[in-house]
Amino acid sequence: MGRRLHVRCPGLRMKLPWPRSLLARNFLLLMVLALALEFSVFATFYQLLQKPRSEGLATLVASQINTQRVILAALPPGERDDVIRRINAEGAMKISPAIEGNASHGEESGGIWLTDFARRLERQLPPGSRPAITHLGAAHVRMQVGDQAYWLSLPLHVQLRDRAMTVAVATSGLIVGLMLLAAWLIQRRINRPLRQLQRATHALGSGRAPGRLPEDGPSELAAVTRQFNRMAENLERNEGMRTLMLAGISHDIRTPLTKLRLLLAMDQLDEHTASGYIQQIDAILGQFLDFGRTEGDEAPSILDVNILVQQLAAEFGERGDTFALNLDPALPTMCLRPLALQRAIANLMENAVRYGKTGLAVDTQVGDGCVSIRVRDAGPGIPPDQVEYLTRPFTRADDARSNNGGTGLGLAIVDRLARIHGGDLRLESPPEGGLHATIVLPVQASPN
Repeated sequence: MGRRLHVRCPGLRMKLPWPRSLLARNFLLLMVLALALEFSVFATFYQLLQKPRSEGLATLVASQINTQRVILAALPPGERDDVIRRINAEGAMKISPAIEGNASHGEESGGIWLTDFARRLERQLPPGSRPAITHLGAAHVRMQVGDQAYWLSLPLHVQLRDRAMTVAVATSGLIVGLMLLAAWLIQRRINRPLRQLQRATHALGSGRAPGRLPEDGPSELAAVTRQFNRMAENLERNEGMRTLMLAGISHDIRTPLTKLRLLLAMDQLDEHTASGYIQQIDAILGQFLDFGRTEGDEAPSILDVNILVQQLAAEFGERGDTFALNLDPALPTMCLRPLALQRAIANLMENAVRYGKTGLAVDTQVGDGCVSIRVRDAGPGIPPDQVEYLTRPFTRADDARSNNGGTGLGLAIVDRLARIHGGDLRLESPPEGGLHATIVLPVQASPN
């Protein structure tokens, strides 16, 4: 059961169950609205149609009855019966003496509208007159003329039966039924993707891949499903990254540790060699930590990319690694994460120094709504069929560019940092050799 509604009454306290499902709640709300609609139809029908019609008809009937009573009262008793016979023969109105045995004329029947009409008619008749309405739609009024009582029967040409109200209520009920059916169909369409999302969320919480959900249906639900698919893909990708990182750490650190252990066993370990292996292990761990970091906590700020490149080039120059700079003066300032972008460019420059060694250069350029930061070297180069795989974690190039003991995470780190800013990393190996690594960032994009 769901929550409960507390209903407080004098001396009574009830707890009504409140449904938890969206379908049940919507149906309950629609039922309340349907009852309100029925009441509104009833009240509107009565106030705007039935009440004025009943008042007008009561006035008309009372006028005819009073006229007949005055005419009959003015006639001598001998002529009165002849006039009554002529009235009964020529018109729809019937007059009969009120004697024992025909009292059935005075029995009221015919429903609430005819009863209401009888009350209104009685208020407009002389004292002692007693109207009644039969189910046949005729007004019967007992009137006193001198010493004689008569029943005057007058057919109601304007129908006051419940038929009009029945039609109105039936029509509104049909409309409400169609509304409920339409609401059920709409709710069913909403519930289907919600149930799929619920099952997928349960699967994701249980550690299983939920599979991609269809991104159709209403735009709001499609947006939620789309975000869930992205979240599931990110979690699956991060889980794959975690598995790769654990395997990579185990593999890459085991090699220098094994060498250290072997040298210790052979008693050939000197301080310089040990320091080299320790630095190698520290560098490997540093790259793994860089790869695992997302820079999601760094706040974006306005940044001049040209100034950042100049600062990095100066730092590399102090180490003896000189980069030629070709900076576009039209480069706009951008809202970026400074440390993340600095790490990305520094990684590319470090790769160029380590693997290319010659022809080191950094170019910046703006065009087509994007800012490009290209790091070039004139090293041995990479086979064209391997370029597209280099941004994958733990992927190393073959031959001349793979003999430096790296982890294969440098370009993967740069690619991730570029994507944080809404951009990407593009690699190109020109025919003359070397590698061109370009970070492309959209000018208007904020880091995500």
